[in-house]
Amino acid sequence: MGFSVAIPQPVAEKGIQRLKEAGAEVIIPDAVSEELSVSTIRNCDAVLIRTMELSSQIIEQAPRLKIIARHGVGLDNIDVNTALKKGVYVTNVPRANINAVAEHVMGMMIAGARQFIQADQGLRKGHFSIRNQILGIELKGKTLGIVGFGNIGHLIAEKAYYGLGMKVNVYDPYLDARNIPAFVHKTEDQREIFKNADIVTLHVPYLSSTHHLVNENAFSMMKDSAILLNAARGEIVKEKALIQALKEKEIRGACLDVFEKEPPGKDHPLWELDNVFVTPHMAALTEEAMENMAVTCADAIINVMNGEEPENVVKNG
Repeated sequence: MGFSVAIPQPVAEKGIQRLKEAGAEVIIPDAVSEELSVSTIRNCDAVLIRTMELSSQIIEQAPRLKIIARHGVGLDNIDVNTALKKGVYVTNVPRANINAVAEHVMGMMIAGARQFIQADQGLRKGHFSIRNQILGIELKGKTLGIVGFGNIGHLIAEKAYYGLGMKVNVYDPYLDARNIPAFVHKTEDQREIFKNADIVTLHVPYLSSTHHLVNENAFSMMKDSAILLNAARGEIVKEKALIQALKEKEIRGACLDVFEKEPPGKDHPLWELDNVFVTPHMAALTEEAMENMAVTCADAIINVMNGEEPENVVKNG
């Protein structure tokens, strides 16, 4: 069985080897651009894609394309509707990186609560006495508000409740009550999450309905001692409103792995604030998760090339 697979961005070698062993010609371009992507993907049977934009123009000009395997969960960088109209499978990896993201969120939560970044920066400047100037908070007994209770939200809830002794409130209008653990309180009103939580963490996809979901109104409802976490998509939070809320101490702080524009500029106003902890969209990037995602994508491609329906098929855009 011979087929070609375009991989525009680096993935774990184990996934590439899986494809080659199945008879694939793996095409890895030297750089990523729309023009290059069109020429690379035009004659390919499959594409294994990470964050590169896969527009309708690129998909329309790829007559042999049978599957787009998304190396991740979010699909906002793929024109899914165009792909589905052309009969192209679109798959993602909804469980391959959930532990990596959940652990990253827990790390951000603890770092924000104990102000690790401020302590680190102060000590590096010789200010040992900063230990007396930045009192953190303990998470035991605090309320964690989770907006979006999918695979990652579930795992974070378990780690927070069993590992840290936190109370857990969730909001998810699509959540089946049968899938709610006994220790989780489900609220029917999203506003209750913002009003009552000490920590708010976001785990919804980026859609038109979630654009700037967290805005001035949300910040006005939050406790001034609350911390916002976002490891989902940057556009879910209105950054201008967040910056204002942080400057005015409307909330205690924020821990961000994602931004409205990526990469954020060197002069981003967030960098001027000392109540922000940031990482460069790396929550899902562990050795284990990268291997899981690459192999899961490879298997989906191989299934399609064998005439089988792959797992984790996206049914609509």
